[in-house]
Amino acid sequence: MSDSERFILPNLGAEEGSDWDALRRYPAVRVAARLWSALFSGDTLLCRPASDSADDRPALERQRCADLWPSALGPAPRDPVFDGLEHRGRSTAWLPTPTLAETSERELSCALAGPSPEAVVAAVHDKAFALETARQGGLLPVRLEPLLRALPVEALLDAESFLPDLEESLRGWPGWTRGRFTLKPRFGGSGRGRVGGTAPDRLDRAAIRAALPRLARRGGAILEPWLERRCDLSACIHVPPPSRTDALPTLLGSLEMIVSRAGSFRGHCGEIDARGRVYSGHRLDEEVRSSSAWLAGRARERGFFGPCGVDAFTYVEEDRERLRPAVELNARHTMGLVSIGLVRRALPQVREALGLAAENRRAFLLTLLSPGTTGRSEAEAIAGRAGGRGEEILRLRLTAGVEQAEDPTPTLFFGREREPLREAHRFVMGC
Repeated sequence: MSDSERFILPNLGAEEGSDWDALRRYPAVRVAARLWSALFSGDTLLCRPASDSADDRPALERQRCADLWPSALGPAPRDPVFDGLEHRGRSTAWLPTPTLAETSERELSCALAGPSPEAVVAAVHDKAFALETARQGGLLPVRLEPLLRALPVEALLDAESFLPDLEESLRGWPGWTRGRFTLKPRFGGSGRGRVGGTAPDRLDRAAIRAALPRLARRGGAILEPWLERRCDLSACIHVPPPSRTDALPTLLGSLEMIVSRAGSFRGHCGEIDARGRVYSGHRLDEEVRSSSAWLAGRARERGFFGPCGVDAFTYVEEDRERLRPAVELNARHTMGLVSIGLVRRALPQVREALGLAAENRRAFLLTLLSPGTTGRSEAEAIAGRAGGRGEEILRLRLTAGVEQAEDPTPTLFFGREREPLREAHRFVMGC
């Protein structure tokens, strides 16, 4: 390996098991990995397991990011979209893990960039880190804070003790929670692996008992009320390396995350200004941005550096919308980072097509539509509905010459106002 070479390793979903399982199994993950490559310089090499590789020690095949570039964004870039995103002579992982560090050394003869996967990444990626740090910082809503608990592995291994303790805790919850709860794994995403119910009189003890070993294998659980969510929000931050003692974390942008009814990722929505600054457009956006940057600063104190994402959401508490900030810190690259990077890549076209200048903002929405002609019809329906009042809509189909028939169609929409785009997607796609 030459010192000038740069590699990226798209192990999306690695916190839930194998580094490569999700990439091999799910078309949406395959597309997300390709979109991620658009954030890097064109000669960076995306590395993924060869089709005949064994699960435990995969051989890697390499492809230039320029060959995966969506032509709708114009010429392939020479430089990364963000400073500090890639590293010569090192490999950049979606999520640094010990097994991927070993793969990088063996297959690419280089180390992973970033902090130690075991000592740092795992510690701050744990949802308990965000919960307890937010508690110490006084970020949690007053009536919600006492109901949130981080449960260690040991608490889940003895079902006969755990179930009575759970029932006793739930009996003390206020009426506005209606006794609805969820137990979610401390490592993982998109709600996968969680279990919940209503207590105490309708607690499904058998379902909880069956879930406890799975939650224990995922590092423990977070107990919290099952809240009526209004809006999912996030912020992306780049934390400088320890050598940059004079530098502060950089807020790259904030977003509304679009999820399906089942909690699966479907896209992002927000606003961009002429300087490339990205905002969610939500009325509580500034609080999301400030609390997220604060949490990233606390992660830096634990030794973390590099890109990360912080999730938040609004929920209903007795007919009043409240913010739950700093829900978790994703100590890795995120789809929010991908969305912000793609929107910045499209900025020259947005300036030209929609007259973006000065301190004005324009709305954007990135979504994964159905494959093939169905996705084209969905895109036309969204653009038509969002532009129903004569508003111009810029639509970019972010495909490349590497799609397979079952791959979803990533599409970027831009318009003058955020709400028409968001409502059009909700009407056409149901979320």
